[in-house]
Amino acid sequence: MIKPHSVIFDLDGTLVDTNGAHIDAWRSAFAQLGYEITRERIIPEVGKGGDKLVPSIIGEEGEKRDGDALREAHGKAFLQTAETATFAIFPGSAELLDELRCREISIGIATSSDTKHVDATMKSAGTDLRKKVDETTSADDADASKPDPDIVLAAVEKLKSTPGSCVMLGDTSHDGEACRRAGVAFVGVTCGGSDAATLRRAGARSVWRDPAEVLKHLDEALGISAFADEDPTEQRSVH
Repeated sequence: MIKPHSVIFDLDGTLVDTNGAHIDAWRSAFAQLGYEITRERIIPEVGKGGDKLVPSIIGEEGEKRDGDALREAHGKAFLQTAETATFAIFPGSAELLDELRCREISIGIATSSDTKHVDATMKSAGTDLRKKVDETTSADDADASKPDPDIVLAAVEKLKSTPGSCVMLGDTSHDGEACRRAGVAFVGVTCGGSDAATLRRAGARSVWRDPAEVLKHLDEALGISAFADEDPTEQRSVH
């Protein structure tokens, strides 16, 4: 087994249970601008940044007309929720980060949220997981959000690593697509709401329930970084 140089984590839906809050904030934003968008329509777009989510739902003309206003309304709605709610950190998140630190593996966060929303998420959760990682990369560090590879590649660069020596944990197909385009190994977790089949189709080498299960099977999960010479279509076992 080859130990990876770095492990990168998505934040929302992977380390912290915030996907529902983001969905509700987007529904509120669309309603404010006169759009009737169902929760079911928003769910598959979660994991994208607002630059990608808005045109995916209302098209390019809608983006030109209302994109900035929708992103602003979403941001305000999410921040209001974060002020009154307590976001749960998924089981095993902190412990997994601690174990990687003990193994002298560098750790990063790569999120489509901007810094302001990451700050609010960590404050609501009551534990700033950024203190347990080496670098945090947000939408503020890239020109385009997931599923474009920019944020993932920015995280790799911040960690002074290379794509082939990194593994990323994420909860959506958009994480998987960003990893594929960046050349970074993708490991899926279903705690954010995506099912295992969706994550496998997005390129996940293995799929786990949550960070606690990744921690329990850490050697196996990290072992997928030894795929430089593997057939990229091969899949590891799914739990």
